[in-house]
Amino acid sequence: MRQFVEYLQQFGRFQRNARLYLLANALTGISGGIFLVLYTLYLSALGYDTNLIGLVLFVATLGAGVAIFPAGLCIDRFSGKTILIWSTVLISIAGTGQMLFRNPVLLCASVFVVGVGIAFQFVLYAPFLTTNSTPAERTHLFSINTVIILVTIVLGEVSGGALPSWLREHPWAMLPDMSWLLVSQPLARSYQITLLFAGLLAAPGFIPLFLMTNDRPMHTRSEQQRLRSSLHKNWLKFQHNLHKGRAALTQRGATAIAFRQNTRTFLLSPLATLIGVNILLGFGAGMLLPYFSLFFVQHLGATSTLFGMIDGSANILNALGTLFAPYIAIRIGRISAIVFPRLLMIPILLAMGFFPLLLLAAILYPLRQGLTGIPNSILQVFSMEVVPPERRGLANSSYESANKIAWAVATPVGGFIISGLGYTLVFLITTALYTLALALIWWRFGGKHLQLGEFPTDNHQDKME
Repeated sequence: MRQFVEYLQQFGRFQRNARLYLLANALTGISGGIFLVLYTLYLSALGYDTNLIGLVLFVATLGAGVAIFPAGLCIDRFSGKTILIWSTVLISIAGTGQMLFRNPVLLCASVFVVGVGIAFQFVLYAPFLTTNSTPAERTHLFSINTVIILVTIVLGEVSGGALPSWLREHPWAMLPDMSWLLVSQPLARSYQITLLFAGLLAAPGFIPLFLMTNDRPMHTRSEQQRLRSSLHKNWLKFQHNLHKGRAALTQRGATAIAFRQNTRTFLLSPLATLIGVNILLGFGAGMLLPYFSLFFVQHLGATSTLFGMIDGSANILNALGTLFAPYIAIRIGRISAIVFPRLLMIPILLAMGFFPLLLLAAILYPLRQGLTGIPNSILQVFSMEVVPPERRGLANSSYESANKIAWAVATPVGGFIISGLGYTLVFLITTALYTLALALIWWRFGGKHLQLGEFPTDNHQDKME
């Protein structure tokens, strides 16, 4: 109980933009939960198999991947408020088409645009909260934001799982007068109406965005001086290296040696390591996570209502894990708090894949989500604090692009494997990729102490070794 009271006290201390951001997420989270439960079921009810569903999900993630680097550049230059408002408008318009279009081409076009809008919000998330918080409150802010999202998602998942059944039991609620706009199949229509209703629920989320203050990135005088000094030093260093490079041209193999040294310096940097981690995690997650609803409903025989309850309970445990993540990190260290919970998740996924029983999966799936909640917020904070403030937008876009592009590539691959070979192989591949990601984090950061704001530089290797 003491932790909950402390979180409530922390909320009152947060900056205005941070509080409004949390409120906006609370107002839109329920619609997100409904979407997570029903969208793949809706596509399946339209008659799409896992191959085509995988293609649609791939296009959505591809849109996010394409937009991530431009999003990172925009975030370092424009107001977070402006980006949040316009990306939300984009998602709202394209999301409506995503629910109404049945033609695969139009459907893919709409989900691509939704992916673009989501990319801006994903990339903005960590830099925005980091900018609008102090180091002392940052971990609590990230954790509270994640908990708010997860709790509201739980409400959306439970209501989203139950609402389609209620609609089919009440013919008037199926909107018979709108047959010209909605799909004809009863099951698909109940999903479609619920998804459209979710969009209406998200509309009040615009209000906190307009109440935010303009936070266009502006450096303080000291930061400007530091940046100018850094640019001047880098320019002098560049000229010096250029002179040395010209002299070294007469030496056989000098260019190759310099290239190898620079490559090694970058590959050993925190930025490169975390990009690699996001690639492995994104590929593993993309293979499996988009198909969990189909796994429960079609493969294990659960109803959409039951899956909504299972997924809702899973996100409650996820929220609790996120809530206690800062205290776990204090006790065992941040890297251990990132690695060990995910390591415990590996046997859970293997058991679900090799023993596909509804009761067993209903127990293990929430446990897996609870373990996932602990490292996620810690990893987000850690990923931001190992780069300097002026490069956080670019760094976060690098992380997100690595994750989303890997996810985009993996999603149709997962659908193809499921369609031809079933779920077991997908579970096995996912756990293998997760294990590699954890090994990379532990090898690079385990037992080491990083200075905040570290970024790959010429002397970085000496600092880290």
